[in-house]
Amino acid sequence: MKSYGIESIKPGSVFKLYFLMGLVLGLLFSLLLVVVGMCLDSAGFQLGITSLRNNGPLEFGAIILGVVFGSVIYGLLLGLFATIGALLYNGFARMTGGIVIRLNEKD
Repeated sequence: MKSYGIESIKPGSVFKLYFLMGLVLGLLFSLLLVVVGMCLDSAGFQLGITSLRNNGPLEFGAIILGVVFGSVIYGLLLGLFATIGALLYNGFARMTGGIVIRLNEKD
């Protein structure tokens, strides 16, 4: 059985990974919320001061822009916090030696 240690994590690669994951998940969840809101609105439940019925192209564009803008912000925040986590890990790993992983060789 061999032991390997994770001594450091590249913050740039962590940011790219978590930004992309945040962007995709943000788009999916935002679209899901819009669809649920439209379904509830058509059933007669109003979820705020405005209704989703009889929207023109300007309102529809604002909804799409909000979904995209919110997803990008979510991805940036997720990437930023993951990068901070990677930098913290690197600092503590220098003091403690990092995480040790033991791997077994299979056929």
